[in-house]
Amino acid sequence: MSPTDSHAYFFSLPLEIQWWILRYLGVCDQASFHQTCRRAQDIVEPLLYKKIATKVNTQNNTANLVEFLHKRPQIVSVVRFLVLDEFHPVAYRELMAIEFPHLESIIVQHDGMPLQIGDEYRRTLNQRVKEQPRLTNMTFSIERDNWTAVKLEEDDAVLFQHRRLRRLRMSYIDFSAFGQLDVDYFGHIALKGLFLELCWYTHEALERLASPTTKLQNVLIGHNDQLPFSERLYPDILAPAQESLRILDLTWRWKIPLEDQGMDFTKFPNLHFLRVPPIYLLGSNYMDGSALPDLIRTKFPPNLKMLLLENIVPRSIRVMNERGIVFPGYPPPGYTLELTLMPRDYQLIRFLIAEKQHVLPRLKYVLVYYTEFMQDATDLYMLAKENGIALGPLTATNPFLDWLDEL
Repeated sequence: MSPTDSHAYFFSLPLEIQWWILRYLGVCDQASFHQTCRRAQDIVEPLLYKKIATKVNTQNNTANLVEFLHKRPQIVSVVRFLVLDEFHPVAYRELMAIEFPHLESIIVQHDGMPLQIGDEYRRTLNQRVKEQPRLTNMTFSIERDNWTAVKLEEDDAVLFQHRRLRRLRMSYIDFSAFGQLDVDYFGHIALKGLFLELCWYTHEALERLASPTTKLQNVLIGHNDQLPFSERLYPDILAPAQESLRILDLTWRWKIPLEDQGMDFTKFPNLHFLRVPPIYLLGSNYMDGSALPDLIRTKFPPNLKMLLLENIVPRSIRVMNERGIVFPGYPPPGYTLELTLMPRDYQLIRFLIAEKQHVLPRLKYVLVYYTEFMQDATDLYMLAKENGIALGPLTATNPFLDWLDEL
């Protein structure tokens, strides 16, 4: 078959078969084929530009992407995934002023201090931003060198007003100004995953993000410093999703709660996974062993299956080698670290295990930092086995929903 006949045969194939063949080529080979003729462009462009990634400080940055799309508007309709390694305050808003009819996911991750623009210019750019009709996944992270949150203004809320969002992750963002918006501004009625890492906000601002949906299944709220407002209010904010919420990760590292009244999750019947510092959930009353039965019944979700006790860090007794020589600090390879729980934490864990059938009958896992080094764990492991509970080390990985349902 001559080259001319080969080309004619290839172009006569159904488009799906052409794509199937071209996927066996590398990107460079696809790009070479793309340059052969107009018909080849039409075939290859949905593959070449389905996912677009930018690189800061190169010709492939966000500003040049905007310029490219204006020159080649036919590309817009084939883009499904955008990965931007910078937040350029002008270029990003100009990019979002383009309506991508098939865009499904956008990830914005910026390291360092973003450029600053004037308020009037920002408001003008925000007025041009369009809702992306099929956008379901969005990540927006600006990590400055000092880890302080980047403050957004009220008019910046339009950057997140995509009504079909199902998953939203924000990191190092101060969105307190969103609290001034109308209650139904975002309209994220399909939102199932909300992940806020080291963000800052007011009670009203968080309510604007979380309250429109009754379908939330997975929520992460992480803080290294003091909370923006009382821990007691978080269950109220999540109340619209109390029937759907299944995974709640409250990774709060600050040792002291604001009100010390605990949180009431008893109205969340399908909440199966909970990561939380016990002092935030139960208040300091959990130090009183006689108060534990009532606290468990009035604070914990009733059908909890997996509990990760954040901020319970066992105390170091000693570090020694195989000959019993004691050293300070964390053990190097070949050494053993001996730890013990604080009495109040030991008492809580033992109660949860021993009284499982009476307080949390569906509980299957209790996880704590460094259990593999704990001296106390010897009797706790035996007790856990007798009561059908796995006691183990706390990890950073949350379970899959399907796996959690099968527990």
